[in-house]
Amino acid sequence: MNWIQTIRMALKSIAHNKVRTFLTMLGIIIGVGAVIALVASIQGMATLTRLQFEAMGTNQIQVHAWGVKSADWKAMEGYLDGELADRIKGWSPQSQYYDWQSKGVQYRSKTLKSDNSYTYIYFGNEDYGMVTNRTVSAGRDLTETDCKTNARVCVIGETIRKYFFGAMSPIDQSIRIGGQSFKIVGVYKGKYGGKLNSEDQMIVLPYTLQSQMMRSSDSDRQYFIQAASKEDIQPVVDALKDFMSTRYDPNNGYFDCDSTSQYMDQVEASSNQLALLGGGIAAISLLVGGIGIMNIMLVSVTERTREIGIRMAIGARRRDIIGQFLIEAAVVSCCGGLIGILLGCFGSAVIGNLLLAQQMNSWMPEVEQFTVLPSPGLVVGAFLFSALLGIIFGLYPASKASKLQPVEALRTQ
Repeated sequence: MNWIQTIRMALKSIAHNKVRTFLTMLGIIIGVGAVIALVASIQGMATLTRLQFEAMGTNQIQVHAWGVKSADWKAMEGYLDGELADRIKGWSPQSQYYDWQSKGVQYRSKTLKSDNSYTYIYFGNEDYGMVTNRTVSAGRDLTETDCKTNARVCVIGETIRKYFFGAMSPIDQSIRIGGQSFKIVGVYKGKYGGKLNSEDQMIVLPYTLQSQMMRSSDSDRQYFIQAASKEDIQPVVDALKDFMSTRYDPNNGYFDCDSTSQYMDQVEASSNQLALLGGGIAAISLLVGGIGIMNIMLVSVTERTREIGIRMAIGARRRDIIGQFLIEAAVVSCCGGLIGILLGCFGSAVIGNLLLAQQMNSWMPEVEQFTVLPSPGLVVGAFLFSALLGIIFGLYPASKASKLQPVEALRTQ
């Protein structure tokens, strides 16, 4: 008997017991669907987080410190412009202005106070937009001349533009901050949809105005640095830590710098672990499905003992019997795998987009909507594993069927 006839007989046997075959497939369907949905959703969230970090700025290094003298800050800035100039594209302070007088931001008769929503007011230089991955949507960014001349100009975020100006152009309009007037020279494109209480609710002033506007010490600062490449991130971080290690008192101050790439690597590692854990848990149902296939095949062998005896009596070899039952098990498993893949793709798209919508409401930047779908490797792997599972769990029933003696099998009623 050739393999084509064996395959036809296996398919005919499966079609003869449709309900039982479908119930046998359920374990494989649920297992494959669960593995694909869980792993694809976790991978999709990792992709979303990576895109959000990239929106915040690539190759970005952040310096956080307090209790450091102004002279030491100047020394660090000179170090960035000197020995580290080949390893970085630019740097900018991001010192925050606090509205101690609670006057809020004013434009004509309209005021936006912190008791309504919080406005982030920063001091930066001409590289601020580049190192924070901000794009100017109207007007211009701060310039070196603005900083050198202590110009009373500012660049506003999308939320400020919407709140005060609506459809009107804000360029060359004046707003008041802390009772002082500043001319708007540019608008940053929104990263957070222009929502209140987000980083789009921001204003950036020349950093040289900090000493004039704030009476408190400027020993507490934050810097953003953009490395020339990903390979330059860690050398720059190490060099800055070494340079500043002797310039502040650890007992009365603090200095640290880190990078977004470190966060991204940590998130990716955590996502991979979660994907393995989730896939492992879901794979248990695949094993249960494989056991179900073996049980049903054993029942099938018992029910078809006389059929097996007749086939062996008219010349069927042992390998023909094994092949027939292995093909039946493999077809059941593969069909269940295909249905599970379809359900897994649908489930990952639904779950992924629900998580995506939830993540978009957080403090992270918005990214372009995308559909969470499993990777081709995951789909192919799940299908091959389901097929292998059917063959493995079909071996014992097939072997048992092939060992039946024709005379004894023909006696079975």
